[in-house]
Amino acid sequence: MKFSNDIEELVYLEYQDIDYRAYQEKIRYFERNKTAIGTLPYEFRLEMSLEYTVALFEVGEYYSYLKLVDDLLARVVEENIFSIDGDDIYQELLYRKAASLHNVLDYHGSDHVLTELCRIDFDNVIYRKTYLKNYIDRKRSAAQKARALTIALFMAAGLVIGLELLVVRPFYAELTSKVELTRNILFGSAVLLMVCHEMYIRFQAYKSLLKQKKRK
Repeated sequence: MKFSNDIEELVYLEYQDIDYRAYQEKIRYFERNKTAIGTLPYEFRLEMSLEYTVALFEVGEYYSYLKLVDDLLARVVEENIFSIDGDDIYQELLYRKAASLHNVLDYHGSDHVLTELCRIDFDNVIYRKTYLKNYIDRKRSAAQKARALTIALFMAAGLVIGLELLVVRPFYAELTSKVELTRNILFGSAVLLMVCHEMYIRFQAYKSLLKQKKRK
């Protein structure tokens, strides 16, 4: 496919001359030249749009990335674009979508995308690790009751420590051992609850990941 005029060719070549890791510069150039880019042949316009969208992700503009990625995914499928420079562009976009959803705290949305990625390529270590991280963070976020109970136990232990230092030891020394036992039980219970809950979440995460392998 050829350019229809010299201006189109100049815009495309200038954009490609920018180092692929200079994400901010890529973004600024694309946004300054949107009108000219919109006149490019479809193939070049799509290529530049892909680079621009990836650059948004790389600089942490996750919401902006999410606004554009679904349209690009649809176009990639429609055009049967399997790879660019040896990379599976569909999976690259999809993975960044999952990571973006995770970073904006949409754990359920990220879980849906990561589940699809694990079914596509379960042997991909990055997909598996990200799936586990997202699952664990999602469960942690939802575990309001366990977190509240743990905090309550730590606060109760702190209160007992305060009473022990300010009241019991100076005025009721004979109760010190009982107060120490109460404090240790409260603190130990909080730590045990926290550790057990974390282990349970991780167990469930690995169990869920293995289910995805079976569903391939």
